[in-house]
Amino acid sequence: MVAGISPSGLAQIFTDALLPPIVYCTVGALADRYLEFESRTLSRLTVYVFLPPLMFSALMHVNVAAGEVMRVAAFILLTLTGMSLAGVGYARLLGMDAATTSSATMASTFFNGVNLGFPVALYSFGEPGLLAAGVIVAVNGIPHNVCGLLFAARGALSTREALKALFRMPFPYVMGLALTLRLGGTVVPEPLMEPISEMGRASIPLVLVCVGMELRRIKVTSVNREVVGTVGLRLLFAPVLAWFVSDLVGLTGMLRTAAVLQASMPTAVMPIVYARLFGGNVEYISKAVFLSTLASVLTIPVVIALLK
Repeated sequence: MVAGISPSGLAQIFTDALLPPIVYCTVGALADRYLEFESRTLSRLTVYVFLPPLMFSALMHVNVAAGEVMRVAAFILLTLTGMSLAGVGYARLLGMDAATTSSATMASTFFNGVNLGFPVALYSFGEPGLLAAGVIVAVNGIPHNVCGLLFAARGALSTREALKALFRMPFPYVMGLALTLRLGGTVVPEPLMEPISEMGRASIPLVLVCVGMELRRIKVTSVNREVVGTVGLRLLFAPVLAWFVSDLVGLTGMLRTAAVLQASMPTAVMPIVYARLFGGNVEYISKAVFLSTLASVLTIPVVIALLK
């Protein structure tokens, strides 16, 4: 047991922060099993209708200075670089082929900041945690999506097709609009801001239901030691690196808390899509997503306890 963290304290954190997401994910898995929803439609509804209002309201409400945003950008750059180097080094150490190296690197680097990071931040630290998490995800979205799509362009897509895919994503526009309004000192009228905020909050249970559906559809017949090592990088090494980098760049307060918490999340689902696009090992990364999500039930409460 980590010094200063009691079993009862971890149990309380689990109940407060992780039990609600688990309930929503379970509902999603059961709905997918018995109601046979079309997951692509629900995913598009989440990405294009409900998550943009959450991102917009977070950026409009959070009180963050320009200098803090630059520190967040430095944190994201250093953390993603460190994790990608760790992933490549681990893959080469085990002599993985090119496709598996790509998947292992993505699995260790890209964290699930939206589908799990937002709900865990909300249930752990309330509205301030959710707003700070929105800033982290907004800044992280640029290297996450741009680098992923450009990587795909070098593999299965042309540069033109990749850029088209990037411009179809709503998050750059939402971030640009929010920053423009904030810099211009424009206040969104409350009758308009209220439904935007409510739609954003509604995305929390919806994304978790979608996660439950996706996890149920991942077929895991066996887990090898290579995948376990990748999951270890994501859930054990990443929080330590994030803690060190957050101090290095000078992050403080709730932004630091949200940054470390987001970086401690399990592997994101999007790398599965990237693996399909440019010929990665889809089976490997699917196993990493499934196993890291399950194992995070044990690691996230420890991270939260250390941050509180």
